[in-house]
Amino acid sequence: MRLDADENFSTSLLRRLNRLDAHIARTTIGGLHETNVPSVNGRKTKSKTDLKVYLDTSEVINISIKKSLGGQVYFVRAGLFIDTFEKQFRTKIPLDVRRAINLFWSAADDATEIIKVYGDKTIVKNYDLQLRHKSLNATTLKAYNEHLYNALLQWFTDNAYELAKLSFSMGAVRDSIEWSDFVWYINLLGENNMDDIFFIEDICNAVQEVAKHETYYGSSYGGTTIQLPFGFVQWHQGQLQFHHDYGKLKTLIK
Repeated sequence: MRLDADENFSTSLLRRLNRLDAHIARTTIGGLHETNVPSVNGRKTKSKTDLKVYLDTSEVINISIKKSLGGQVYFVRAGLFIDTFEKQFRTKIPLDVRRAINLFWSAADDATEIIKVYGDKTIVKNYDLQLRHKSLNATTLKAYNEHLYNALLQWFTDNAYELAKLSFSMGAVRDSIEWSDFVWYINLLGENNMDDIFFIEDICNAVQEVAKHETYYGSSYGGTTIQLPFGFVQWHQGQLQFHHDYGKLKTLIK
């Protein structure tokens, strides 16, 4: 691995991690060698950590690696998302928000009937998409119950810190020693050349500061996404699919 063989490269990493007083003893990577770790849900799950850097100071730094400017960063069905969030942050998601999540992400048994009554049939593509997915878009959710529409958006706004922490660092991983500390955007090939490291705690704090203005329903297909300060979340295969956005993070973390 280059970090083990290239002293200049490893020194550059240590400088950006603010660990210049240490040396890299060894590194391990995920990918093909990745093993499942215990989750808060009583099963096994994938760690967010792609690279473990062992220092001669006995410290271990966990790094999540992103090779693209955007893409999936967390993917989970509605029920498991609710369970994971509540266990990781030792809280309870309000019942109205749980209801809105289930309606928006294909986990409500009455979604189809609600769409048939409250969906806008004049925009055939949007209407048919909701029926096919068994999920309400923002327009239909608002027509059905404006309180749920507002409560869902407010919850995502109020919990921007936790959502970023869950997406970049924790996932459903139970043990904090497996959570990622940094996210490293690195791709030294092609047009998307980048090499930036962000402390995940800084990301979480930064997104919460701007969440009030940067959290809103998307406009496509009647609103099938919620735009977030670090990316967005959308319906995909009946699940919540969180996306990261390098451009948004680059703007936030200056």
